[in-house]
Amino acid sequence: MTDYLQIDHQNIAYTQAGSPTNPPVLFLHGIMSHRGVWTRTIETLQQDFHCIAIDHLGFGNSDKPQDGDYSIAKQAERALKVADHFGFDNFIVIGHSMGGQIATYLASNLAPERVNKLVSVDGVVTGELSSWVQNFTRKTVDTAHHVPALYSTSLAITKTSKTYAWFVFSPWFFNIRKLPYDLWELDRKMAFNIEIAHSTPKAWDSLNATDLTASIKNITAPTLVIFGEQDGTVPVAQAHVFKKQMSVAQLILIENCGHFPMYEEFDKYIMPLEKFLKQ
Repeated sequence: MTDYLQIDHQNIAYTQAGSPTNPPVLFLHGIMSHRGVWTRTIETLQQDFHCIAIDHLGFGNSDKPQDGDYSIAKQAERALKVADHFGFDNFIVIGHSMGGQIATYLASNLAPERVNKLVSVDGVVTGELSSWVQNFTRKTVDTAHHVPALYSTSLAITKTSKTYAWFVFSPWFFNIRKLPYDLWELDRKMAFNIEIAHSTPKAWDSLNATDLTASIKNITAPTLVIFGEQDGTVPVAQAHVFKKQMSVAQLILIENCGHFPMYEEFDKYIMPLEKFLKQ
């Protein structure tokens, strides 16, 4: 079920689960993605936590204004306003990919005193992405910004050709051919949503320009970093950058896993996550 709240006069889509009397957890998805990436995670955690997963402005079911500010800093501000809306004085924040970058910004620069725990899942730290994603995927995104039909065309081909889908999306997974297609189909459909043709380039520019290496030292919350060792999207070296800047952070590297541990290696991902949250 999709609910909406107004943040800065824009509709932000969200899903919530779990009792409001439980500790609150705010979930932040990555670029060209949506809140559904957290579905199975929330199903596991909702017995013990009040879970809120949002679609960032410009993505998923949230508004996508042509003149929207899709910067990392502004998305973090909106996420904090979501916490305000629900009356969360303090909360846990979990982010994936760009969402990990937003969560880290929130916990280091925006409101470190309000974050009880931080979890970054294959999160961006330095702004660097893999050369394949930065060159091939980014160029596709930039082209689609001017020729939006490229999104719908690519989506149509993806539906009819799994070989094409495997080629396009292989950087996101360690072994995409082993995954049931319907497990990741919706998330990748969102990546080809024609409505994000204008928001994605702006978000990507800010992602590349936001280096949080020096800011990590400002984080006071207990922190868990989870990373797929074979991430072909965000270089695994960024996990080590985080650990170097914050030696007390817990680092979990998952073997034979790409950019989406919640899809490829759920058990190896959820066990340390759940243990960390309940500590």
